[in-house]
Amino acid sequence: MNSFFPFALLLTLCASAQSVPKISRLSASHQLAFDPSLKPFYHGVASGDPLEDRVVIWTRVSPDEDKTINLKYELATDTAFVNVVQSGNTSTNLAKDYTVKVDVAGLSSGTTYYYRFISTNTSASNDTSLVGRTKTTPSNVANLSNLKFAVVSCANYEGGYFNGYRNISKLNDLDAVIHLGDYIYEYKVGGYKNAALTDASRSNEPVNEILSEADYRIRYALYRLDPDLMALHQQHPMISIWDDHEAANDAYLQGAENHDPSTEGDWQMRKNIAKKVYFEWMPIRDAANEQIYRKVSYGNLMDLIMLDTRLEGREKQPDHFDTPNDGKRVIISPTQYDWFMQSLKTSTAKWKVIGNQTLFSTFNVGFAATDPTKLDSIRKTEDNFIDDWEGYLLQRDAIIDSIRKNQINNVVIVTGDSHCSWSFDVTKQAVQYPVAAFMNLPQPNPFNTTTGEGYTATTGKGSWAVEFGGPSISSANFDELFSMPQVLGFEYAMNNPIPQLGNVVYNPHMKFVDLKNHGYFILDLKKDSVQADYYYVKTILSKSEQDPTWARGLSVRADSNRITAPVLTTAAAPKAMQDTPAPSKKQLLTGLSTDASEGVLFNLAPNPASDHIMLSYGLNSAASVEIDIITLQGNKVQHLISEKQSGGIYQSDFNISTLAPGAYLLRIKTKNQSIMRKLIKQ
Repeated sequence: MNSFFPFALLLTLCASAQSVPKISRLSASHQLAFDPSLKPFYHGVASGDPLEDRVVIWTRVSPDEDKTINLKYELATDTAFVNVVQSGNTSTNLAKDYTVKVDVAGLSSGTTYYYRFISTNTSASNDTSLVGRTKTTPSNVANLSNLKFAVVSCANYEGGYFNGYRNISKLNDLDAVIHLGDYIYEYKVGGYKNAALTDASRSNEPVNEILSEADYRIRYALYRLDPDLMALHQQHPMISIWDDHEAANDAYLQGAENHDPSTEGDWQMRKNIAKKVYFEWMPIRDAANEQIYRKVSYGNLMDLIMLDTRLEGREKQPDHFDTPNDGKRVIISPTQYDWFMQSLKTSTAKWKVIGNQTLFSTFNVGFAATDPTKLDSIRKTEDNFIDDWEGYLLQRDAIIDSIRKNQINNVVIVTGDSHCSWSFDVTKQAVQYPVAAFMNLPQPNPFNTTTGEGYTATTGKGSWAVEFGGPSISSANFDELFSMPQVLGFEYAMNNPIPQLGNVVYNPHMKFVDLKNHGYFILDLKKDSVQADYYYVKTILSKSEQDPTWARGLSVRADSNRITAPVLTTAAAPKAMQDTPAPSKKQLLTGLSTDASEGVLFNLAPNPASDHIMLSYGLNSAASVEIDIITLQGNKVQHLISEKQSGGIYQSDFNISTLAPGAYLLRIKTKNQSIMRKLIKQ
């Protein structure tokens, strides 16, 4: 049995990698990339939540002065904006963190549009945003032949570069990007960092674990300056849900693994902040109580049903993998459950695609235990995976029973969170496990035609849906932590006979697994089939424009409710119709001059402040910088910094505890520019 010890060690370390120490706020200064030509729309543009007649468009402004920013938005059917079909005016201010979100209505169904924002406060040419590309959904009566979606999740800034996002941005036949959560990570600098990533500039802001509203805003601002994420948002609409790291690791309704109330305050307050900032920074349609579970229809071909299995109703995870039903715990509230079941039962679309944060399918890893025949040893291994639906079997099995009894065909579940690639036939219990009479080893559980229970791998009987789990964009998978022989051995043992244990198979319903690659998958839907194509990037340790590698394609025939064998040898073909990409560079409006500004203030927080302030600011190039706090009349009351700095982004903390309460201006001054923001000292 000792031959299995490396797997036990691997699982233990995988679990501990999610539990990081917490630190108090520290000051730091480090350089990161940003594009000065995008002023004042440094964070680019985004769109999301498309419907037949509308879509949400988004941007963020970084002004030189603390004032209300008035903007105009335009949507056109061409990149040159000759045929503008919708336009209007909006505004933003400090209370919104200068984010802008408009739900533009009156659009045509199934149509590609191009959009932009223009600041109307000034006439400078740099007050025009990038042009974004978006797309409405087809009408409910549309007779579609093909839909395509990129499915992504788990992008850790300190884990590596977002090359997968860049690859997806180059595609011109997608209907949308489905983001399944962990859009950001909450950890402090170095708290969840890829040890092989030597680029010191790829470092979290703020340096502390994010807790306050200002912290969450700054972390989103950092991510949205990433050029690859910016390109993804620019070229495609996104339909997104959060997972745990948008709040804190292994979150649930009443708490989180990575939240200590004794040092980090009230969990409900932190969760509410996380939701509020998510709705500020993401192109998601505003909803009552910041609800994210919703349905998006794509004609008669697909209903996309997005769930919230994380913050809305999830009760605390069970203590052990074999005690999931203690207290009859649920992963979604009764209200969401009823809505979900009704959405499935009433859907008239060919395919019902469920967007979901954590793996719905159960899988068994007891083979990796120090002793795979002892329950206590098995628990130490299996208990690392009870954050999934496996920890909520009563509700999970009720969903499968409803699908079976109501004869709901063509259900496809797409899942993030795990950082690895998986494909499953969805069944209630693929094997009987653990079975004490057989040394706790898994035993076959063949399909019973009378009860509808069980699963037969050779025929797929007992499979009522399919599930495709996606790899991470950059968050750590097994390959980041362990040797390749260990990873390959674990992959093999997941769903193949294990000679050392009498050739038992732990997961016969698992049709594909990859634990070592980063990337995404493309979901290609047609009337007669769905195909999931897994694409992996060459590296996450450096920025790369290389094309991804197509690794595997898996197919589901209509009405079969199972993954079809054999494995495909080619990816699904591109659509015949390819959309024109949005221009990669900003288009200047005719007759306007360029702006010679030298820097930008991204964030000043907290504001109001008590004993300290944190600044995040950028310099286009090397400059002499003076930062002061002045009165509203212009008198200097506290000098903060005076030095020559190179180009890049800086984060600095300053102690203002001796400053008298009142209203002030924070001023960042360079040779040719003065940036000012109102500061309230409490």
